[in-house]
Amino acid sequence: MTSWDWPRVRATLLSVGALAYHEFRMTLRGPSGLSVIVGVCALAFIDAASQQHLGVVAGVRASMFGCSMLLVPLSLVFIAGAARRDDAVGAGDVVDSRPFPAHALFMGRFLGIYAVALFAYLLVITCGLLAPLVLSGKFASPLTLIHAFTRGIVPLLFITALGYCGVSLARNMLAAAVIMVYWLFVLLWGDFLARVFNFTLTQNWPIYASLALAVIVGTAALRRRQELAGSERRAGILAPVGAVVLLLVGLIGAWCQVGASHDKPLRMDPFALQIASQYAEVSPKAPGVWFPDQHGDLWRTSQADGKVLVFAFWSPHVPDSVMVLESLKEIAEGAQAEQVACVAICLADDHAISPHVAREGRYPFPMVTDTGTHFDPKLKECSPISEVFELGSVPEIYVTDRGRRQVSTFSFDGLAHVPAVMAAIEQAMTVPVPPGVGVERI
Repeated sequence: MTSWDWPRVRATLLSVGALAYHEFRMTLRGPSGLSVIVGVCALAFIDAASQQHLGVVAGVRASMFGCSMLLVPLSLVFIAGAARRDDAVGAGDVVDSRPFPAHALFMGRFLGIYAVALFAYLLVITCGLLAPLVLSGKFASPLTLIHAFTRGIVPLLFITALGYCGVSLARNMLAAAVIMVYWLFVLLWGDFLARVFNFTLTQNWPIYASLALAVIVGTAALRRRQELAGSERRAGILAPVGAVVLLLVGLIGAWCQVGASHDKPLRMDPFALQIASQYAEVSPKAPGVWFPDQHGDLWRTSQADGKVLVFAFWSPHVPDSVMVLESLKEIAEGAQAEQVACVAICLADDHAISPHVAREGRYPFPMVTDTGTHFDPKLKECSPISEVFELGSVPEIYVTDRGRRQVSTFSFDGLAHVPAVMAAIEQAMTVPVPPGVGVERI
């Protein structure tokens, strides 16, 4: 078969699809696959029920807790079992005793397992979104389901590729244990690792998608070479070359991303350090902020010149802090837009969270992300802007007058403080605008 024999290519693709569908059904019918899915769905519902009953909160928790902390490790269990089972089953026993090339058989089985992981993740998200609906009658936006599912596609691809390919090549389920150790290292030591090593972050998609595809294509090529060993036929070079190219693309992408970002401890960006060098407590003016908003545009404090400025700090790592966005929405709707500027600052190592939440909640104010944020148990050390404001907890609201001088700070825990914030805004509006407003400090 030549690489341009399209009828045979089509027949092979159809066969791979049939194998993937068979693997999908066989895994779901097995007790291990069903038990994993039922278990993670129940835990996802319980977790969502224990948080604020809001769709956006459930969506964020579905990707951060349901995918990264529940589904990834449990998926490795049935992925490893499926890989060992598939090695023990001949091609003739899989689909009507029809012979398949080793690489086609491998790809079909892998795609089936990956489809199971995605299906399980979809159920996890659905169960998480059911909690606010059942307990509070609050419907989640369809975008919440779409965004949460999208955030899990590449992480599940990467971990499925490592798990299935590792066990398949090593022919030993201990390979899955090694990958589990890697997952635990990324999860538990996130405050010591640069963001580029975290495969669950959406900004790392190009890196880990390339690495996952390199592992898959390389394993398929190795399987093909093993199948043809001792015969007169030779395996093609297209797949091995493609695997190497994908590996290089991933590594080069990681290098370029680190070189263009503030990613402790690998690289300290000068601009981020300049932001962190401002100190709210020793300066009469609020620190300057230059961060991307939900539309990808750069938002800066000079855009609020002559206005009362209301900063609201939140983090997806503190689910209750998402409620401050509802409070800020009420404040923005009750204040005069030409005199008051409301801005939500997200402290998240995943740069897609804030734009996704902004669209899901239809929030009418800028929602910016401190792109220098990394996971750290000490909040005030997790990002340049948290160092500036010396945040001890989130959510928190920071109100300035029209000269960007601090008026009030609120440790926010819900809508009950909205009248107090509105009173602080009214007080700030009575202060005259001093000369020189608009001169950026950074």
